[in-house]
Amino acid sequence: MAGGRPAAGCCCLINNVRFPVLILTTFSIAALFSTLILPNLLAILDPEVDIRPVPGLDSLHGSSYKGYDRFKRESEEPKIPSKVVRFDQSTEEEDGHPILPPTEKPAPIPTTTTPATKKTEKPIPVFITNRPETTTERFERATTTKIESTTTQDDVVARGISYISKLKNSNFSEVQRSLKKLRDAEEGKVEDKAEKGVEETFEYKTEPLSLRLRRGLLVSSPGIGIIFGSFLTINLTKKYGARKVFTTCLSQSALSIIIFLYVQKRYFYLLVIIRFIQGVLFSSVFPTMGSLLIHWGPLKEQLTFLTTMLMFISIGPVVAWPVANYFNALELAHDHVYYVQMAIIAILGVLWSIFYRDLPQDHPWVSGVELNRIVAGKVKELHSNRALSDAFSSLFRSLSAWSIWTSAFGFFSATAFVTIYLPSFLSSPDVFIVEGLGIHSSLPMQLLPLACAIFASLNLLFKPSTKIIRILNTTAFALAAFLMVAIILVAHLQTKAGLLSLLLISMLPFGLAIVTGFMRSLTVVGRVFAEQIVAMCAIPFGLAFTVLPLVGTYVINENKLAEWMKVAMFLFFVLSAVAIEFAVFGRGKSASWAASSWDPLAASTKMQSLALIDFNQDECGLYELRRIEPKNKSDHS
Repeated sequence: MAGGRPAAGCCCLINNVRFPVLILTTFSIAALFSTLILPNLLAILDPEVDIRPVPGLDSLHGSSYKGYDRFKRESEEPKIPSKVVRFDQSTEEEDGHPILPPTEKPAPIPTTTTPATKKTEKPIPVFITNRPETTTERFERATTTKIESTTTQDDVVARGISYISKLKNSNFSEVQRSLKKLRDAEEGKVEDKAEKGVEETFEYKTEPLSLRLRRGLLVSSPGIGIIFGSFLTINLTKKYGARKVFTTCLSQSALSIIIFLYVQKRYFYLLVIIRFIQGVLFSSVFPTMGSLLIHWGPLKEQLTFLTTMLMFISIGPVVAWPVANYFNALELAHDHVYYVQMAIIAILGVLWSIFYRDLPQDHPWVSGVELNRIVAGKVKELHSNRALSDAFSSLFRSLSAWSIWTSAFGFFSATAFVTIYLPSFLSSPDVFIVEGLGIHSSLPMQLLPLACAIFASLNLLFKPSTKIIRILNTTAFALAAFLMVAIILVAHLQTKAGLLSLLLISMLPFGLAIVTGFMRSLTVVGRVFAEQIVAMCAIPFGLAFTVLPLVGTYVINENKLAEWMKVAMFLFFVLSAVAIEFAVFGRGKSASWAASSWDPLAASTKMQSLALIDFNQDECGLYELRRIEPKNKSDHS
């Protein structure tokens, strides 16, 4: 080998070091993403959390997540006691003695082994009901002990206290009406609702405006942090490199979890600040993705690299939420989930800082063969191209770049709905699929990687062009828009299997949009400028995680399906709008301002010039470099 050293590391990594780098980066990003989405589930499971993503979740604790079904929960709700007694079927009192009608006497007990000739009638049970009666009936047993009701006065008081505690957020007049009902029940007065035709329903009290603002601020604070932090992390990554910036963000994110646990149930405004900081730290994800895509991804593998890194959206909830659900099923403290999350982020941060390099030329395990494959077709204009120094001004004037960002906003809006609100939606009283909540909430993301792998075959069937990319992207977003509305419609049917099946396929159309639509357009349009386009995707991501929580806070007051339909319709219009926008302005070929940055035709040829290599001292990984000129035409044959 001339002027270099052989590649180090395991033999299985020879000429393929870029793939472990890609996988490690993807899991590190997914761990960072889990800091944003895990509180959205644990805030529902933890009964000590004050502010949850939506109202109407306070009454779920104590029964819902311990394996009880809806009937069990409803049967345990306190009811107004009644002194009315009636007979239906066989039953027994607590002491095991049957209660007989007053007209019948208990059969005599025979003193011999000879069976009695007179048979007693089958014991008839007593049920306590709320059937309206005008009089109070009393029954006497053979022992002349009077039975007025199986509900004692102490029970009435205990149930009254329990009933009042459930109305702690109600106004004074509602408490007064509840006390009046309890006094009437104790005196034997029962209102005849059948005559009045009035159906008793629970009246929800509208939340105070201050509480709604606090909830909206808390849920949207990570998105706001991502928007503001993107400008900072893009500049820091450009100046110091992705390795230093992303490693710092991983370590700071692990530290923020400790602070989050301390302030979560104590100081609201400090909690908002911590969530904002977690959003700022997460904003480093997109500059890191752009840097790895350009420096480590060969031209033929650009789409593979970008699609793999985007799967952090799937890996985050699919791993974090079932783990949280498992800890909750074991009735362990919910803080333990955060401790596990903190340990995983810290470990991944250490591994990433050790294994990752900003440039493949700096990595000791990258061989000359792999380096040739990575840089083939990438003309050395990364530092000398004047257009690159003014990249963002060129991007902001490009309609094709804006079409990519708007499509990304639609995709991230659907992601925000799933990762922020789906656990709350499944916990709605109209849906109430709370057993295995963490597993069911992750269903939409479970098949997304498989969908991307399947739809990638379409790129082999159709040669990428502007027309094909526009058609496939529009089709994908249109299907996704209808599926978002269908989720709410199927929930009205109260069919659990149908709803869960629909959730499982709800994100599949975005697999088509990623590998054949707007992300395919990104790798073709931008070329070397794809780094800046990907980095700027932090803005639509932050907007999606800000706008959707604000819409949800404004619309959802009682956690009812009618309110969720409004959120679904908002998503429908967003997805439809971005589909139309990309159908008009999307591109399937390189833009004029990026066409000269790379040479895709050279990607399939062997490296012929050292100009394609950015030297790092004497390490370029070349075995031999020769240029052979043919002498005559016969040499070509």
